[in-house]
Amino acid sequence: MLRKMRDSFSNQQYEIPLKVINDYQIYELELEKIFSRSWIFLGFEEEIPNKGDYMVRYIGPDPFIVIRGDDNKIRAFFNSCRHRGSMICTSEYGNAKKFTCPYHGWSYDNKGKLIGVPLRDRIYKNLDMEKWGLIEINVEKYENLIFGSESPRTSLSEYLGEAKYYLDIIFKLTGGMRPVNTPLKFTTDFNWKIGAENFSEDRLHTVVTHKTVADFGFASPVSRFGYITPGTNEVSIADLKDTEGKVIGAFGFRFTPSEHIPGYFGFRINSTFKDPRGNLLKKISHTVFTIFPNLSGFIAADSSDGSRKDRAPVSLLRVWQPLGPDKTLIQTWVIAPKNTSDEIAKRVYEITVSHFGPSGAAEQDDTSIWRGITQVARGYFSKMNTTNLKAEPDLPPLEGWEGPGIVRPMQFHEECQRTFWRRWIMEILGDEK
Repeated sequence: MLRKMRDSFSNQQYEIPLKVINDYQIYELELEKIFSRSWIFLGFEEEIPNKGDYMVRYIGPDPFIVIRGDDNKIRAFFNSCRHRGSMICTSEYGNAKKFTCPYHGWSYDNKGKLIGVPLRDRIYKNLDMEKWGLIEINVEKYENLIFGSESPRTSLSEYLGEAKYYLDIIFKLTGGMRPVNTPLKFTTDFNWKIGAENFSEDRLHTVVTHKTVADFGFASPVSRFGYITPGTNEVSIADLKDTEGKVIGAFGFRFTPSEHIPGYFGFRINSTFKDPRGNLLKKISHTVFTIFPNLSGFIAADSSDGSRKDRAPVSLLRVWQPLGPDKTLIQTWVIAPKNTSDEIAKRVYEITVSHFGPSGAAEQDDTSIWRGITQVARGYFSKMNTTNLKAEPDLPPLEGWEGPGIVRPMQFHEECQRTFWRRWIMEILGDEK
């Protein structure tokens, strides 16, 4: 099944077996070959600003304590006592000098070192305390974003590769983004890949799935749902690569279609840009992206929650955390430029949650469909069925574009979603590129 899928992509047929959406063996392969080897977003530095601050985050189903130690270094430890495996930290956030296992009382400092064992002098005389500290994984940062990896093959910078060219526009040229909230979390019964693929710039579904979002005035039909003159209002960016030449992500950008919809992602940003990408930031009103495997972002200027309050951007970063082949934990951080006032940030939060919260207008549209896909992929007959990503762009790559990737002056195609699946195939089957 998987090799046929790879051959289909090689032959540009782009057929995907429906069964890969909901199969426990596939899920186990993903944990082993994707989530144990990739760089996974864990949170923002601002969430643990002080020495001893910690947060519990996950890579797949594996829990990790992400903590700023007394030496100010950020580390991540497997949330499991080295004695008998008990979970040692049961709070999602906190501040700690040490952690003590509730089972047999082994204790560890906030740098992971084993510092206390009850009855050690009597019954653990030969215990090597240095050997039995908490298991630490690799942690690196991009700007103020913290990533972790259980067994990385490259550095985070090498992993992000060409995607940094566009991430910099959002997380550097804006003056940096800060989280407005601790992540909003809810669990729903669809496969994680559907959400990650969708945020890989699936423009085709918006005019159908989210028609009511425009009908009810939550978003301008011109700014997000109209097929305006191709080549002047939007670009899709597919096949961004890491330093090993493997595809890593895809972006979509929309530009200000009128004076009523602001650039700078809809935020008030006053800065002098020496970087040529600053000219892009000045014009951009919307973006959506996915960085493989499960980090996505979405910003849309001039949005509303249906109230009479001011419009403001929908602005978020999210992780699709797999809990099984048919269950996903969605974690959503509302984000805003660091110099945004608390008043504006609060309004951004209100609008973002109204679109992408558990009862958000767009969220309900999406999850109801994604649950249905996952449900029909569960059984035996789904093995007989293949789906397709054959929609081809009807315009050639854009000439004169300075950035990396395959850049087209339109978004009504499925080239960006194919970027996600190409990397998935590479990792699951062990292909080099």
